[in-house]
Amino acid sequence: MEKQILDILNAGLGIVKTGQEGLEKAKAEFTKSFQDLAAKGAADNSESSVRVREFVDKFLNEAKELTTAAGKSYEDVRVKVLERYNQLVEEAKKLVPQEQVEAIKAKLSEVTETVKNGIPAKKTA
Repeated sequence: MEKQILDILNAGLGIVKTGQEGLEKAKAEFTKSFQDLAAKGAADNSESSVRVREFVDKFLNEAKELTTAAGKSYEDVRVKVLERYNQLVEEAKKLVPQEQVEAIKAKLSEVTETVKNGIPAKKTA
């Protein structure tokens, strides 16, 4: 019985090994075929091939420029918004007396605690 189990196990391992070898062989063949096709394409200097290469190159460069510009625009907007927010905070500090700020903070803390603890239910008669 043990021999049969070992034989089945070894057969399974053989299948796995054969599958791995086949996969590696297929991968190598695909890589070689791809490289052959790329070499043939690179050797093609017909007018249509040159135009396609130029078009793709132009497209990739424009995409790269747009990506860079979009990143810069986002960063510029973020910086401007942050600057404006800081200006507003400073102006608000000048307009609102400190004791009112403290009173507002105290009231917000009171409301926060009430919400955390739950609002007591009103008793009805």
